[in-house]
Amino acid sequence: MYLIYQLTLFIILIKQFSCQQSSVQIQKIEADPPNPNVGEGLKIRCFLINVDPFAQYPTQLLWSIRRFSQDRDFRILAFGGSVRDTLSGRVSARKESEEVYEIVFRPVQESDSGVVRCELANTEAQVRLEHTINVLVPPSISYITADVQVRAGDPVTLECRAQGNPPPLIMWIRQGQEYPTSYSGIYRIESVSKDDRGLYKCVAEQQTGQKLTAENYVNIFVDFDPTVICDQIIVEQVPNINADAEITCLGEAYPMNVLKWEFSQGNTNVRRAITSGAKYRIDTNVASDSIDSRYGSRLIIKNVEPSDFGIYTLIVMDESKRQASAWTELRPSSFIRPFNKAISIFHFCSYFFIFLCLTVDIFLQ
Repeated sequence: MYLIYQLTLFIILIKQFSCQQSSVQIQKIEADPPNPNVGEGLKIRCFLINVDPFAQYPTQLLWSIRRFSQDRDFRILAFGGSVRDTLSGRVSARKESEEVYEIVFRPVQESDSGVVRCELANTEAQVRLEHTINVLVPPSISYITADVQVRAGDPVTLECRAQGNPPPLIMWIRQGQEYPTSYSGIYRIESVSKDDRGLYKCVAEQQTGQKLTAENYVNIFVDFDPTVICDQIIVEQVPNINADAEITCLGEAYPMNVLKWEFSQGNTNVRRAITSGAKYRIDTNVASDSIDSRYGSRLIIKNVEPSDFGIYTLIVMDESKRQASAWTELRPSSFIRPFNKAISIFHFCSYFFIFLCLTVDIFLQ
């Protein structure tokens, strides 16, 4: 009978202990900040209720973590305020009071994104709460296509890869344009033309309360046949009145190797080179919308004389010795002919008036 009495008493004590411990509950779990930026400190606190500070068996709190990128199951970090796994010296824990326990990550890393659990270790039933750590990582460009040089008509593919948390939106923006050309990490041009050449920017953008971006650049260089276009086919000027004539052409080649002016007269194919000096002035500049391939050239013929009339040709050549040319003819102004006719009429009238005066004078005598 005594043995039965002792066994019954033991069972009653166990039930009392279990009831005492099971009355403790986890009220909440909080993180500060809720969504930490990588490199910041992160404090997670676990709040208990119904804690009896005079209980025979004190409350034991267990901290554990399951990181999304590394852990298949939860790994224990700490018992109460005693750290078991510091994650390379970054984790500390303490018992703030009988009701409050905390664990601190300093600094928090991208790999810490996962689930943190606090649970009571010495209770009959499982009592636990979990909090998901979402470490914010600013965007960065991890890969971008190197500068591209292609022949006109060939396909071009630009690729850009970015990383961050949350995953950033990737877009391509061509230099000089306000809106994106593509909202994708892959931008493809099926048949590239010289108009497609230029600088393209890959932008990785996050919207996490504040706009965070990362960007990188790639240049598309297009190999194309040179071209020359002149503003006018014919330019007219009156000679010998101390007036200049101006001829403007646009030459395009990449890469530009030669840009020169030549002059010829009549039906001859003999052309002589023109350089800036007392007779000529040449102004050549890269066009504002060009990437070192389109050049505007202006030729000024000073104090035009009859010997200056003829064909003026602009020639461009690229490094592959491909060339193109266009010409403008300088002619005497069409206003010269009516002007000369008026002078002839004036001379005729003058001579006739003199002849008439002489005739009248003879008759009067």
